[in-house]
Amino acid sequence: MSVAISGSNPAYSLQSVLSAQIALLTETEQATSGSRITSAAVDPSGLAIYNNLETQSQGADTANENITQASDAVNVAQGATSTIQTSLSQINNLAIEANNGFNSASDNAALQAQATQLAQGINQIASETNFNGTALINGANSGNTPPTAATAAITNDNVTNAGGGVVTSASASAATTSGTFSVSVDATGNADVTYTDNATQTTTAVGSFAANSSTTFNGTTINFGNFSASDAGASATIQATAASAGSTQPAVSVQSGASAGQTTTVSFADASTTGLGISNIDLSNPASATNAEGQIGNAITNLNAGQAQLGAESNSLANQFSNNNIYSNNLANSASSIGDANEAQTASAISQSTLQQQISIAVLARANTDAGHLNSFLSVFA
Repeated sequence: MSVAISGSNPAYSLQSVLSAQIALLTETEQATSGSRITSAAVDPSGLAIYNNLETQSQGADTANENITQASDAVNVAQGATSTIQTSLSQINNLAIEANNGFNSASDNAALQAQATQLAQGINQIASETNFNGTALINGANSGNTPPTAATAAITNDNVTNAGGGVVTSASASAATTSGTFSVSVDATGNADVTYTDNATQTTTAVGSFAANSSTTFNGTTINFGNFSASDAGASATIQATAASAGSTQPAVSVQSGASAGQTTTVSFADASTTGLGISNIDLSNPASATNAEGQIGNAITNLNAGQAQLGAESNSLANQFSNNNIYSNNLANSASSIGDANEAQTASAISQSTLQQQISIAVLARANTDAGHLNSFLSVFA
């Protein structure tokens, strides 16, 4: 009869060896990968938190790529509008040249040709400026434009001998149309008024009015000052601008945050001659040239507003980019504290597991050796 004894506690010794081996494998993988959570089994809840933080961090970085593209588009638009600004200044200079009674018809025709060429150039810039195929300043992506009230601005008003101006005030109404009122005191001491319409470029004689009177034409009311025949030649100019109902146009939207719904809308003002209100500039005579100066002045004001909007959008995008960077870095640091392996702790754990494995193997070997001796002894009596 043979009796086999494998050790005093072989099951415990073998389990200790296996446990040490598994721990050593996990710790070695953590050391080589740099990750504490090498599998869901290591830390199930920690892995879920880690993955969520990493996803949010990467989402913020990707959103910054969108912001970079939007910023580049804004920069392209700003460059184009700067060129248009230069063209408007040149057209304004031509209008001033045309407002000269010593010019011949051919002189003004030459000035008109130059203004027309510059206007065509503005339209070409507005129609061709795009970013990756998306139109920028032709009005297609101008967004919501709020309504504006009609205005009547006195741009020139000579002082009379009695004190004060040829015109004391001018007011607009909902019926006001866009155009230029030219007021001039004649030799009889009355104020002769003409009106040049922006839309038709026709000049209409409004009438002759006494001092301290008033008149309303095309929705604009003019109150005259105290003047007399001694003020002959004194003049005033009023630029009337019709009310605008505003418009609703698309705008370009980009996701600027890590989560759905975090978007930024970028809009680009219409910088075409139609959008700027200078599609029918007329420099054929001084009255039309004066009206053109008013149109160009409004166009420059509108373009300035559009450029200011681009500047504000550029600043907003830059702030969002910076915020995303901070957000992403903080999330990445938080994820790192959860998911990354601590080198010092991992190295210490590997040393402990290696020592535990060696001890367990030695204990198991000793147990098996003792069992072998006992079996040999017992076999004598078999």
